[in-house]
Amino acid sequence: MVLGAAMKRVGGYCRVSTERQAGERHVSLETQQARILSFCQARGYTHVETFTDVFSGRRDDRPEYRRVLAMAERDELDVIAVQFLDRFGRNPREILSRIWALQERGVEVVCTDEDIKEEFVLLVRAGLAGAESKRNSERVRATMRSAAMKGSKIGKAPYGYRRARRRDEVVWEQEPRQATAVREMYRLAVEENLGYKAIAEWLQANGHPTRAGRPWASFTLQRILRNEALVGTMVYGRVLKAGDAPEEPVRIPGYYPAILSDSEWAQLQERLSIRREHSRGRVHHSVYLLSGVARCGHCGGPMVGVTAKKRGRTYPAYYCSRHTKSSALCDFYNHHVAHRLEAAILEHLGQFSDPERVRALMDACLPGETNVLEEQIGEVEKQLTEMDEDLVRNLDLLKRGLLDEHDFSVANTARRDERAAAENRRADLERRRAEQRARSELAEAVPVKVRSFIEDFGALETRKAKASLQGILKAAYVYRDGRVELEFRR
Repeated sequence: MVLGAAMKRVGGYCRVSTERQAGERHVSLETQQARILSFCQARGYTHVETFTDVFSGRRDDRPEYRRVLAMAERDELDVIAVQFLDRFGRNPREILSRIWALQERGVEVVCTDEDIKEEFVLLVRAGLAGAESKRNSERVRATMRSAAMKGSKIGKAPYGYRRARRRDEVVWEQEPRQATAVREMYRLAVEENLGYKAIAEWLQANGHPTRAGRPWASFTLQRILRNEALVGTMVYGRVLKAGDAPEEPVRIPGYYPAILSDSEWAQLQERLSIRREHSRGRVHHSVYLLSGVARCGHCGGPMVGVTAKKRGRTYPAYYCSRHTKSSALCDFYNHHVAHRLEAAILEHLGQFSDPERVRALMDACLPGETNVLEEQIGEVEKQLTEMDEDLVRNLDLLKRGLLDEHDFSVANTARRDERAAAENRRADLERRRAEQRARSELAEAVPVKVRSFIEDFGALETRKAKASLQGILKAAYVYRDGRVELEFRR
């Protein structure tokens, strides 16, 4: 049924980023509301409600934005009116997909002060709305980068550093006591395999105070050890909130005099990442070498080290933790004497110290996949190039009057769907290529790590040996019959 003008129900949507926002193309809420009401009166439309947000247009979780969309989806509105398209949002993908979805439901999005009737104009307008936001971010980032590259000292000094004056110049330098504390944090985390709480207690007991002189807290250590300033890199970027568009922070290597080397930083981050995989402290405090590594090959549950009893004797062993809770979780009584299982896994691991053997196993699993992926990515890139050329040709025909706007819109809609499919295909192929490259790098790194571990194992205490083993293996799957499958850490 075609609705008459008087029957059309309009929901007005107004948005500013802050209450005081003003300036070119950023008008006050009152002005936006007045323009929408005037628009409805001029056309005889029924104004149902005005929805107002004070949020960044890059966020898609704006409460009133979501509410007006929900009303439209419930067929309670026929038109959503905004003054300018950039009030609707600043994410081009969200703008386009949302407006097309509303059009399919028979709901029209109109701008009181802009013409967005034709799809190609809508596409351009959406791109401009998003581009303006992107340009603003880029200008800020460029200013920060330029200031930092010129030597300006931006922000508070990270832990381990201080500002110093040399002649007429202000420079960053290491604060000796804090830098020493950072080196101790690194040693305790990587070499001793201690967690934040244990490191905090050690620092407190050994005369390494915090900057403010208060007792160390775990969250303070976490913030310090995750800060790239330790490796000399200044990172500038706002903290993203839920719904914010992804934003790459500004990184400037060599900004600070590094306390840790690149390899030490990589080892530290790997160790912290491994610790986050397991329950707090229990795995790392365990006296069993395979805690956090051994898993039941039948159900995937952790193999837990316990003291077993048999014929009046006690001995250390590994059990499937799920089976010990209930046979409904795992049907297999997967039990192994500790020293035998540890010896079996170490013997199996030793086979991977040979680079040729590792490379042969990788080639057997993925024969010729790299070349195939490269060919497929090349084909998809060619398709996308042809689509871009078609769009340029159609735009030229449109400008010359050889193609009307309706035909252009139809052709653009078809190409849009084809392009989305091709881009998804390219993303999937590039992901698989990245995984293949990671596996190739793994094949080179594994033998070196395994040889080093085997050479040092006899002289390491259990806690340190476990940390070293966890850096090589993500999991060792153990079966009831004694079979072992290893999953190496990438």
